[in-house]
Amino acid sequence: MFPNPDHDDDGPDPNEPYPGIGASLVLLVMAMVASVFTAVALLGLGEIAAQGIGRAIGFAAVASMAIQRIPPPHAQRLGLRRLEPEAIPLILCLVPAVFLMSELDNYAYDWAPDEPSLLEALAPPVAEDDAAVDASAMSDEDDDAESEENLIEDAPVRQWIDPSDPWSFLQGLILVAALVPLIDGFFFFGVLQQGLVRRLGLFQGAFFAGLFWMLMRDYPITGATRFMVGTVSLLAMGWLLGIVRVATGTILGPILLSSGWAAIGFISGAYTGVIEWPGMNVEGTHLPFLLVVGSVGIVAWATWTVAGEAVRQHEAAQVAEGTGPPEDGRRTRTNVHELRPPDD
Repeated sequence: MFPNPDHDDDGPDPNEPYPGIGASLVLLVMAMVASVFTAVALLGLGEIAAQGIGRAIGFAAVASMAIQRIPPPHAQRLGLRRLEPEAIPLILCLVPAVFLMSELDNYAYDWAPDEPSLLEALAPPVAEDDAAVDASAMSDEDDDAESEENLIEDAPVRQWIDPSDPWSFLQGLILVAALVPLIDGFFFFGVLQQGLVRRLGLFQGAFFAGLFWMLMRDYPITGATRFMVGTVSLLAMGWLLGIVRVATGTILGPILLSSGWAAIGFISGAYTGVIEWPGMNVEGTHLPFLLVVGSVGIVAWATWTVAGEAVRQHEAAQVAEGTGPPEDGRRTRTNVHELRPPDD
């Protein structure tokens, strides 16, 4: 490759997008380690505050290091711009995707209701005599305690918040539905995705950004079937967040969408055993049929529309950078309020 006379040898090379897949994985591991160490050091502030501050400091520190290698203009590449109000209704149409994920998990439970958790499947077998002795020695009081423990295990959110305490609930909601989406939106769909998309293309780059986002999600270690269904569902949701980022041109798009998903999941998990929400926090139940059908239609239409706009925005960005196919002089950058499905 011939040297670029306009390129400053002391700055990052715009022909070498950063980060790639390997560098993104390294940055993610560094951010996780930094977050854990910071949270442990701040445990005196309370578990919720320690988690939030630790995650913010850890991910922000690693992101600031990575930005030094990202060529300018940083605001444009990282998606640091306002969200067009016309795009908000379309993004909200993708929020019911969390209902579809929950319903897939319900069907996975119907398929394998007695499947042991992954930890139980890896545990050594217990002798029948020992199991009989343990069963006979268990009292009614122990049964009640075990039932309560299982309830807590089925609702991981309740391990660190008290839904009956408004302040505890508000802290947890702010952490899960505001702080975490904000940090993840900037790190995964700002810092990481801009390099991945430039290296791999729109859909592959969004896929790997969604994959790294999925690795940071809290998912119960249930049976193998439900674990696989949940993993695939989360990966699809992460990919969708990446597509929304390109379509809207800002990280505020995926932040808003993931915040809506997180709020619904947090509320249903926090009130497990307190408020019954069939299909969401009641084992063995399903969502209302009309809700499922309506969610499928709305999410399918919104996904098709967002994907079409993402393709157009990505092509326009390639042309602007001189890395895409030449334009015919008639196509111009599409505004967000002109979102529509791709042309046949």
